[in-house]
Amino acid sequence: MPAKGFGETEYVNNKPLHYHDLIAEDGAILLGGLCREWVNKTTGETALSCSVITLPPHPKLMHIHTKASPLLLPIDLTLVNRWLDESITDTIEFEPLLQPHIPYDLIAQQINKPSTYQPVSDPTSIKHD
Repeated sequence: MPAKGFGETEYVNNKPLHYHDLIAEDGAILLGGLCREWVNKTTGETALSCSVITLPPHPKLMHIHTKASPLLLPIDLTLVNRWLDESITDTIEFEPLLQPHIPYDLIAQQINKPSTYQPVSDPTSIKHD
């Protein structure tokens, strides 16, 4: 899934501690995910559902989110085409991607909350692995 960035919220005792926005310095990231088209058996209408694959937390992001990191795919058209190829059923070639990895430089910005999106600290740079 192409995106400009992603957000993370760290919770303590079921209350948000802080919110962060992370964007790619170069303007685009690829989130590894799964999607499926569903057909309503009664109406025949179709719907598409998607989910982002999450991995264990990346050490460089632990100060932002301690529970998980999204699967960030490298911007490599050959890899992306293979990832999207529905005929591939043996996923062994994708196993190396299932380790936390940051393939591009990110800018992290703490914000007050997603609905108002006001910065509350200076942005920081997180370098790729």
